[in-house]
Amino acid sequence: MIEANKIVASFQMIASRVVRFELETKEVNNDNEKVNVRNSFDYEVVRIEEHEDDYYGVVQFKTDFVAKIGRKTLFKIFVVYEGKFMGNKNILKQEDFQRMLELNGVVALSQFTRSYVLSVTALAGINPPVRLPMININQLKKLKEEMERSKSL
Repeated sequence: MIEANKIVASFQMIASRVVRFELETKEVNNDNEKVNVRNSFDYEVVRIEEHEDDYYGVVQFKTDFVAKIGRKTLFKIFVVYEGKFMGNKNILKQEDFQRMLELNGVVALSQFTRSYVLSVTALAGINPPVRLPMININQLKKLKEEMERSKSL
């Protein structure tokens, strides 16, 4: 075994919470029709602060789901999961810290969101419970940057 103090990262999550959660369910007779689920993802770096030895940053991961049977809505879910992170200024530049928020932070929050949605939908009686698909965070970041560039033109 390797001692933790030799491998602890200079970027750490120090807090997390669900900022917003909405679940709307409807009674729909399934009649063995196929359920179509559409979901989308986004993230936002809310703020970055610089203190004496550390950077602190807050990032939010957002996802929504809409499940339909034909044209009838079966359920809707919207979640905003937020994390607060810190980074050691002696090791990281601010640009590196921001990049880590957008990649490592979003990856961590997507996994918390996955667990949360699975648990809540199981408790709500949605069977099978909703599972977030694995997503490519690098591709999410790239597409988000492209959207923001096209909006500014």
